[in-house]
Amino acid sequence: MQIKTFPHYIFWSYDPEADLPEEVIVGQVLQYGDLDDLFRLSEMVSHDTIAAVSQKIMANGHWLKRVNFINKVILGR
Repeated sequence: MQIKTFPHYIFWSYDPEADLPEEVIVGQVLQYGDLDDLFRLSEMVSHDTIAAVSQKIMANGHWLKRVNFINKVILGR
């Protein structure tokens, strides 16, 4: 999946032409994206994928408020 559709600051450590696995892109956008990025992501990727990645993020014990926000606003859960 290409990262060109998202702002550079989300993928600052990657080459702008990088073709990354979907799970990596979802994780980066969920953690560092703003609302527009999150809504764009939800149009591009299935909600099941977003939910799976957000659960992995939450399992690490970090970003708990962010994951809660994603579950309520983006996923409607």
